[in-house]
Amino acid sequence: MQTSGFSNLIMTVSRVLKMSFLSFWRNRLLSLATTVIIVLALFIISIFSLTIVVANKAAQTLNGKVDLTVYLKDADTDDQVTALQQIIESRPEVKNVSLISKDQALSIWQKSHADNSDIANVISQADNPLPRSFEIKTADPTQIETVANFLDNQDYAPLIQQISYKQTKDIVDRLIRITGFVKTLGLALSLIFILISVLIVYNTLRLTIYSRSDEIEIMKLVGASDSYVRAPFMIEGMTYGFLGAIISSIIFFVVYRVSLPPAESYLGISDLSSSLSSTLWLIVASQFIVGLLMGAICSLVAMRQYLFGKKKK
Repeated sequence: MQTSGFSNLIMTVSRVLKMSFLSFWRNRLLSLATTVIIVLALFIISIFSLTIVVANKAAQTLNGKVDLTVYLKDADTDDQVTALQQIIESRPEVKNVSLISKDQALSIWQKSHADNSDIANVISQADNPLPRSFEIKTADPTQIETVANFLDNQDYAPLIQQISYKQTKDIVDRLIRITGFVKTLGLALSLIFILISVLIVYNTLRLTIYSRSDEIEIMKLVGASDSYVRAPFMIEGMTYGFLGAIISSIIFFVVYRVSLPPAESYLGISDLSSSLSSTLWLIVASQFIVGLLMGAICSLVAMRQYLFGKKKK
């Protein structure tokens, strides 16, 4: 009894698979067009997902390099400088405060002009006009202006010569705008392509269902259940999604390998590949999940509408 039941199950599954793949092959041109649309949708989603991850990685790297520079007056005493440093460090936005002495400022100047000894040696150790300064790093780059506005008031004016944050603020603002634009554009295009894919898969399966309406009627007359009738179309829809995910993943990996070196060079991030390895597999897994769900849901809805319409008649 158990062996017979298992054999019947195997036979049923094989019949369902055979019907679904025969239907897929009969409508191969329509199946190809549907698969291509799914490939485009999944590829667009993957590329923008990767772009957002890279943009966030670039933001973290830039955040480590960006700081607010506060130049101090030469007349400030060591006690005044220490007191001001403690006040700045007490701010919740501040991550770190580094004091750059006059000698350190001169060393930085000389290193930055090491390729031109005439410029590097313009300033001597004995006559060093470079001021002491604080380099302030914030936990969030968007909070730099908050700290700058805090220091730019009359209470600290006698101690501070200049606050340099305009260039830093422009870099941060530009990065925030670019990241926000990429996220918005990626989400919009992903939703549009998913909607297009859903409509095309849905209509493809509807055409397939109506072209096989006589076959479905015969199956219903001989006692086939709704689940048995739905199964081939669900597998066909999931086949579209599965093939689309495979092709999209291959193209995605090729594009990633080609674009990785120039991206690392442009962004100045040497370990980008290692930091993205887990993200890549997550994106690929998401492609398969989205593709399979898209095909299964479209087939279920199309078949449900067909059967519901038949019952009403």
